[in-house]
Amino acid sequence: MPRFLTVDEFTTMFGLAEVSQIAGIGNLNDMTGRTLDVAKIETAITFAEDILVGYSRARYAVIETLTPETTPQLVKGLIGDVARYRLRDKSGGQGQVETTVRERHDAAMSNIKAVATGKFELPIAGEPINGEAGSTRADAIIPPSRVAGILFGWNS
Repeated sequence: MPRFLTVDEFTTMFGLAEVSQIAGIGNLNDMTGRTLDVAKIETAITFAEDILVGYSRARYAVIETLTPETTPQLVKGLIGDVARYRLRDKSGGQGQVETTVRERHDAAMSNIKAVATGKFELPIAGEPINGEAGSTRADAIIPPSRVAGILFGWNS
């Protein structure tokens, strides 16, 4: 069962027509006889949530305690874009991935990966703004050169 984004929120995010098209059961030509495959949608949402948790757990321990009511819209959007792509992308060349869907998925994955490195902050309530996003710098630590000692007395 999804932790951050419900099936109803996912359906609202992308519209009933699109969600019925990519995860519907029944007559494709008759929307009244078509129902949503809730288990399929929940599987895609859970997969996307697991990716986000995997990348962000080290920096945001509180992410494990979020509920759909407390999850920020930005986080829901990232999860929704990854889940939507997963539902549209089918094996064997049967996929229906549009350019916009692919671009939104790629941007979401880029942002999710940037969370782990501190380049992207999640607006999770209760987490202090730590200023890590793009502001850290470490000077290189280079030991003194040994060349002068190695070459001492050569060609004297």
